[in-house]
Amino acid sequence: MKNDYFSHLSDADNWRQKSNEQEMPSDDVAFLKYRLNQISDTRDFNDDRKQQPTYPDIERVAIQPQIWNKPFKAKSKPNKSFIATIRRLIMFLLIAIQTYLGTNYLSSLLPYQSWDKINFMANWQLNPELAIYNVIPYIIQGIIIVLFAILFCWISIGFWTSIMGLILAVIGKDRFTIPIPTDPASHIDNTHRTALVMPICNEDVARVFAGLEATYQSLVETGQAACCDFYILSDTNDPDLYVNELKAWADFNAKKADNGCQIFYRHRKRRVKRKSGNIDDFCRRWGHLYEYMMILDADSIMTGDCILKMIAMMEMTPNAGILQSPPKSVRMKTLYGRIQQFANQIYSDIFCSGTHFWQLGEAQYWGHNAMIRLKPFIEHCILSPLQKRKGPLHILSHDLVEATLMRRAGYGVWIAYNLNGSYEELPGNMIEDLKRDNRWCMGNLINLRLIFKSGITFTHRIMFLTSGMAYISSLLWLVFLIFSTLLLLVFNISEPQYFYQSNQFYPTWPKWDEQLAIRLLSTTLVLLFAPKFFSYGIIIAKTRAKDVGGIVKLTLSILIEMIWSMILAPIRMIFHSKFVVKAWLGSKIQWKSPSRNDDALTWGESFYFCWPLSILGIIWLAIIIWLNPQFTYWYIAILIPLTISPLVIRISGLSSVGIKAQKAGLFLTPEETHPTRAVTLTDDYLQQTEAAFVQHGFIMALIDPVYNALACALSTSRHLANEKNQLVRDELVHHYLHTDLEKISKEQQLAILEDPFILSQLHRHIWLQQEKYDNLFQLWQNERQ
Repeated sequence: MKNDYFSHLSDADNWRQKSNEQEMPSDDVAFLKYRLNQISDTRDFNDDRKQQPTYPDIERVAIQPQIWNKPFKAKSKPNKSFIATIRRLIMFLLIAIQTYLGTNYLSSLLPYQSWDKINFMANWQLNPELAIYNVIPYIIQGIIIVLFAILFCWISIGFWTSIMGLILAVIGKDRFTIPIPTDPASHIDNTHRTALVMPICNEDVARVFAGLEATYQSLVETGQAACCDFYILSDTNDPDLYVNELKAWADFNAKKADNGCQIFYRHRKRRVKRKSGNIDDFCRRWGHLYEYMMILDADSIMTGDCILKMIAMMEMTPNAGILQSPPKSVRMKTLYGRIQQFANQIYSDIFCSGTHFWQLGEAQYWGHNAMIRLKPFIEHCILSPLQKRKGPLHILSHDLVEATLMRRAGYGVWIAYNLNGSYEELPGNMIEDLKRDNRWCMGNLINLRLIFKSGITFTHRIMFLTSGMAYISSLLWLVFLIFSTLLLLVFNISEPQYFYQSNQFYPTWPKWDEQLAIRLLSTTLVLLFAPKFFSYGIIIAKTRAKDVGGIVKLTLSILIEMIWSMILAPIRMIFHSKFVVKAWLGSKIQWKSPSRNDDALTWGESFYFCWPLSILGIIWLAIIIWLNPQFTYWYIAILIPLTISPLVIRISGLSSVGIKAQKAGLFLTPEETHPTRAVTLTDDYLQQTEAAFVQHGFIMALIDPVYNALACALSTSRHLANEKNQLVRDELVHHYLHTDLEKISKEQQLAILEDPFILSQLHRHIWLQQEKYDNLFQLWQNERQ
């Protein structure tokens, strides 16, 4: 492919060579006028400039999307299912016992303790108003107890998962897992090829190709690159980014060695089903060529050793359908990003290993940095929309659904919890992180509709529920706090009732046992923060904190991170509650790629997103002070962060603050102190790809001969050369020549770039009428400088 492409551009190379040999003027304008004189009628375009293939020949195979209402009998279970059942049963009992004890403790400390003395019907006959008045506090209190039981159970799941992770950390390994080979190449069948697939859509082109090239180079250094091919599957509809993708792909192919590993690029016109549709399209066209598919995200980085080990692990386990690597966060610079990165690298090991402990072969799939067996994926995991009264409801969070269907087909889904060499990046500020959460929330709530579909294992039904609870829990916390405030209101402004029965001899005194409340709060905090201390202990025991700045800096970083998580928790609670309510009301969202640039958040955006939270915090705090000032400190940890949320979000989104923390030795991670070569290569390549990026890609394709030749060679709209098609094209060219090209819509710009005939005609006319397009030439000159 590389040779074909550059032979297509050989005329441009020859022009430059002739210019150097003084066979033509060296001035750029004269040089390009010389080029125009060499161009005959552009209608002959299809004769002497064939489309250069950027991907293999297409041999489509039939794929069958899911029929959701069709009965399905689950296939045979993967090995070790009995052990998994025992582990899950133990975990369920521990969670149930802990939740019961916590809920019972809460019910004993709440102020109203005379539910058994209330005879609502008898009181109703005597005095309906008084009967309702007496029962209201108990109704509020009952709702609080129910909500607490659900939320305490949710916290308990995380606690016992970390306990199981701690057990694995102490033991060292789990024999009920897929072993990691020391010599992966010896386990790989050379006829089983792997496609490393990266779906992208309007992403940072420089970062995408820097990470991709670093991954490729790391794979080449293993000496086994020939067993893999890379596919860049673009859904980009921004014409400037599209041109940059073409140029970056061409530059990448120009540099790569001929080692049997190909770098393919495909731009999709019809963006059906977003990312999952893009992957489906790959499976339909080229899936039969490969045994495995590695899904990469736009910010993924993988080491070649990790890729080979994952291929070998799949080869060693024929009934494994998906193998998920645990990606570590890297390269974050803002304070927010660095704290999130620190938490990911320090705490994720214990949670990943704990999750593996009870999931085993019925694990999760996070949508990227995972190896997939293609044949069962094509046969069983192609998604179709859910049926809804108002029309089709597309599945957004496709990863867990695909894992569920793979397991339903009889193949295991595993987490390689102890595998290193898998990396990703995080949003640089909280607003971008919340935008991503909004999409995930919508997707996870849609997935709740699949809980009772035929053939799905009980474990994956629970996962659908817990993935929804990741966001619903925030709404439940908010409702819990609201009802707690209502109970405080009733307790302070209502006249207490001491006698609930006509023949009651002793009065019942409403009470509030603050000491018991403090104990329960302390217990809850221990459950929340225990996993962090477990991770802290493991690091101290295994590495003595040398890789993270030493014990003192590590201790300080963890304490700050804990305080930071408490500050962000109320902010997330409000936003996540809003997302859940919007999703239930049927609100639609724009599914855009997150901004991956640092310092992208302004003061104005911070206040725009967070001013309602500040108003809410101020009003709520005023109500608490008015009701009973001594209860203020119970709410202050929630309401103060809401009040100052714009300040928190803005300051934490600054890379300058994050860099200062890094220089102070705070929030250091092992991947910073001892970075892998793939990560450092990404930084090196990023400088090159950023230098090659152009802001006005569409203008460059219109004017610059190399960009124009590139876009024409790789354009996808190839129609038969007949009079009708040519007439339509001539009309479009005439229309565009009498329109300000900078102001036409992005859809029209993309259509021009995809049609080599129109693009070549416009290129020729613009150069023949330079004076008319002086502003475009000025942009072109600025880009070239």
